[in-house]
Amino acid sequence: MLPQINNFIDLFKKLDYDMKRYKQNNHIYELIDCFMTINALPEWIIKSSEASDNLKKAAKEKIKIMKGENNFVFDETKLEDINHKLILVRLLCNHSKHKTNSTQIPTIKSQMGTTLPFTFPGKFDYIIAIGKVNIDAEYILNDLKNFWESELEK
Repeated sequence: MLPQINNFIDLFKKLDYDMKRYKQNNHIYELIDCFMTINALPEWIIKSSEASDNLKKAAKEKIKIMKGENNFVFDETKLEDINHKLILVRLLCNHSKHKTNSTQIPTIKSQMGTTLPFTFPGKFDYIIAIGKVNIDAEYILNDLKNFWESELEK
């Protein structure tokens, strides 16, 4: 049976699928699939009749942040913050599709390498350079997935 995506819960399952594929091959196409799914998730939550009021409220707050309604300026040095990760996702998914040379759209370059803290057994990660910051893309994805998972469980 083919999987279906009928609601935000199914979309969250798709994120899990996307991330497993990305972790298998560290390919940019799968990374973009993950970002696109994360970008869509809060809008699916808001439009769902199955989502709780608290979940919808959290999704609305995050969409405002992602859309820059609070007059954000993206700062790649603040990627420890979940809101900046969400802004990054939104910028990549929604603004870069127009291929403008805006200074607000971060330039991402990929390279293989490792980051600290280094864990054993070691592996080479898919490192993305966002502006002047090098970060493991899997770290960003895991943090965003964990954030939405905790919101779904409340």
